[in-house]
Parts: sequence; C-alpha cells; structure tokens
Amino acid sequence: MYERAISYEVVKRLFGDISDHKTAEIINSGLPITELEKIALLLTGDTDHIRDTGRLAPQSQELLGLLRSDDEAWEEGRG
Repeated sequence: MYERAISYEVVKRLFGDISDHKTAEIINSGLPITELEKIALLLTGDTDHIRDTGRLAPQSQELLGLLRSDDEAWEEGRG
C-alpha cells in the first residue's frame, strides 16, 4: 500500500524541536507514520506506554539510534 510522504510539519509535531538534518533523515526514511509515532513515543521515555508500541522494524531501529545521538555524533556517523 502506498504511503504518502511525511511533511516537515508532521515531523515537527511528532518530534518537536529537532535539527533540520534529523528532520530530513526522518522525511527521507520512507517509514510509515505508525512507525514514526512509535519512535517518537520511545524517545519520550514514557515507560507507561513503551510496551504498547510493539516491535520496531530494523529500519526504524536504525533511525531511533540516529535520533538518540547528539548532533556531533550524528555528523561523525553520517560522514
């Protein structure tokens, strides 16, 4: 099934104030909104709801790891 592209505004609504390069990575990931919502929830550390998210796809796990890294580590890892 075709998923439409995630907009900049949707990314900012889900993830808040993140850097533009991380926003671009999220948009370009091609992940469905349901996976992005899971990642956003995991990043909040809300332990009451984490177990309800289910398992993340491998690509989602990779994106989660990148989003958890600070900006300096991000640049080193992407270079």
